[in-house]
Amino acid sequence: MATASAVLTNNREPLTEQQLTAVYAGDIIYRALVEAGEPLKPGEVARIAGRSDVDLKLARVVLTTNPNMTAVDRKWTIWSRYLDVRTPADTNIHKILNTCGHPIKQEYLARELSAVYGRPTEVYEEVVERLVSNARRFFTFGDGLVAPVSWLLNLDSEGVDDILFDNFLDDEDVFPLIPAAEAAGLKPRDYSSVAAFLNTVGKPVKSKALQFLFWRADPEIFCPALTFSTLYTTAGVTLLSTGEFIGSDLRAKLEAGFALLAEQEVSESAETDIEEAAQPLVVGEAEREQLVSAILLSDDTVYAEALLEELFDVTEDYRTYGEDLKAVIDSLRSDDRVVWVGATRFRAQGTIPGYVFTVPGLLEITEQRYMDADGLPVDQLLEDDGFDGGLEREIMNPLAQDVLDEEPVALPDMNPPSNARAVIKYHHKQIGTLPLCQFSSGFFPPEPAILETEFILPSGHKTRVWINNETRLLYGLLDWFSSIPIDSGATFTLERKSADCYLINFNDESEPTMFISRNRVNELMVLQEKADNEALALTDITREIMEHYRKGIEFLTLHTEVNVVRRATRRMVASILSEYHYFFQRGGAWVYDAKKLTQGFDKSKRKYLVK
Repeated sequence: MATASAVLTNNREPLTEQQLTAVYAGDIIYRALVEAGEPLKPGEVARIAGRSDVDLKLARVVLTTNPNMTAVDRKWTIWSRYLDVRTPADTNIHKILNTCGHPIKQEYLARELSAVYGRPTEVYEEVVERLVSNARRFFTFGDGLVAPVSWLLNLDSEGVDDILFDNFLDDEDVFPLIPAAEAAGLKPRDYSSVAAFLNTVGKPVKSKALQFLFWRADPEIFCPALTFSTLYTTAGVTLLSTGEFIGSDLRAKLEAGFALLAEQEVSESAETDIEEAAQPLVVGEAEREQLVSAILLSDDTVYAEALLEELFDVTEDYRTYGEDLKAVIDSLRSDDRVVWVGATRFRAQGTIPGYVFTVPGLLEITEQRYMDADGLPVDQLLEDDGFDGGLEREIMNPLAQDVLDEEPVALPDMNPPSNARAVIKYHHKQIGTLPLCQFSSGFFPPEPAILETEFILPSGHKTRVWINNETRLLYGLLDWFSSIPIDSGATFTLERKSADCYLINFNDESEPTMFISRNRVNELMVLQEKADNEALALTDITREIMEHYRKGIEFLTLHTEVNVVRRATRRMVASILSEYHYFFQRGGAWVYDAKKLTQGFDKSKRKYLVK
């Protein structure tokens, strides 16, 4: 494959005559490869070009040095035939046309798509015909030639300055040309003097700048598509793949330079040299500016793979692809203007939604000081050694843990499982979040701090989900959670497809110890209102809940219901169960005995009180 080269797309320096010669020769060779529709040997390329000044030597030089061409099986082809098959045909047509820099016949476009997607040309003939009929995306002229609308002068604005801005034209692109244009009498629908004008100017003129001059002469009758198509077919006028028109005098100079260009030394084994000795891409300061600018101009996430292909023409089948992709990622990660959001995803700094950085108020845990009728404190926190009935083990259950109430995060597992089970708690269901403590360390990448991922829902639709490794929360599932009829305890499994893509498997199942029926939720809402109005201590809330379960209740169920009424830590609930005589364990379940209410606090637990 060809050596990766960083070609700046917005080079402000005009090309030298030697560089323009290489561009013009490259255009001829490129169109020959498009016309052939298959890889060719240099001699075959020269024959198809059909020009006496394009011989085998010139063809070899151009094929070896042009970044849009590459060797395959000791023949030569064009890079656009290796476009991403996951990209829509419409987008790939634009890439093919923009790389070529010239209009292409419909039948050739269908053939190029066939090379990209690996299906018969006949399949894409109808596809191309349908897509290019979209006047907002393409325009056609002549013998089935197709070009993107983006090549035409954009006249959506009214003022001259706005039109120049919309078309990426600077003052020096057009205003120095106005005297010559007026002298030549350039005007819409009369293109007889344009060849003489270009010869007078003596240098390449941007296509949109030339269109602007015609528009300026008579805005009322100016038609961008008609102007471009006429210029493209006018004798003495030549379009270069740089998007510039030249006159016959300059073209003759460039053709005269073909012989000198052909003398450039190239390896006799160029085809195999390129395939076997490709060097990794070096991302310098200029290349990094290109990368960063592309991200800053986007309103959404930009993938490093796309940047590598679009800016440097490096695709997955390239020998140094892995090294080149790493070079792009490393360069972007070191730039403060963009933010890495996991895998190969990058965004402009400041575009991550603000809610991703905080723990929602609904999840906050506020511990207040309460006193009983005798003025003694209640809801007192015990050390773990003071817990009864195996509660020191129960509180370690990941399902008992939650955001702001979890054990220190373990080091990431080097080989984390690819599947994980999650339970949707009541308060998380209300806001579409999940605590990361339910997942083993390393199931989600531990870096960066904030991950952007794609979740595939049971419906097959995809949704964006944010993961914050610092707040220890997953955000973005509210819409899907709202479709689940279970208020608390619904379960699902999450399958990792890649570092930034996860598949949800949901079977309407629930976790028995955390399931709460709709009627019970309503009862807990009534208790919540009572607790707020009467300033009930957590101990009082616990008693009221346990009175509902005369035969006893498991710790995880109790903890779940307590948190519906008021957010509380697992250690506080475990402390309450362990420090009062009227709570005790029977047959593995926790029971409340109102007859022992007067016995109150178990004084033997005083030594375990957290100071």
